[in-house]
Amino acid sequence: MLKINESLAYRRKWHVLCKKEIIMSNETRPFPVTRQDVSALRQTATDAVNDLTSAASLHATKAKDQLHDLAGDFQEEGGQHLEKVGARLSDVTRAARDFAYEKPFVCIGAALALGFIFGFSRRR
Repeated sequence: MLKINESLAYRRKWHVLCKKEIIMSNETRPFPVTRQDVSALRQTATDAVNDLTSAASLHATKAKDQLHDLAGDFQEEGGQHLEKVGARLSDVTRAARDFAYEKPFVCIGAALALGFIFGFSRRR
């Protein structure tokens, strides 16, 4: 019977030692590894955010430059069209002035006719 008790006592000690070893191995070994994993994960996330920020900044700068160039092109084209319209208006004004100089009575008659038409339309 003594051998069985010794055997049971030995097994209990052995189980206690195994449990302590498992607990200690879980506490001491994986925790630093987990810290390293968390640290590596945090660094990866930080790098990803920095890369994303850099890419967004680069695209925003490119978009801003393209909009600036586009606005300059529109302003340049608008200026060209405005010059064309101004030239045409100047031509029409010059033609009307030349016509009035060459045929003043026709212009006076047309002005009187338009005045009568406008006057009659306002009475009703």
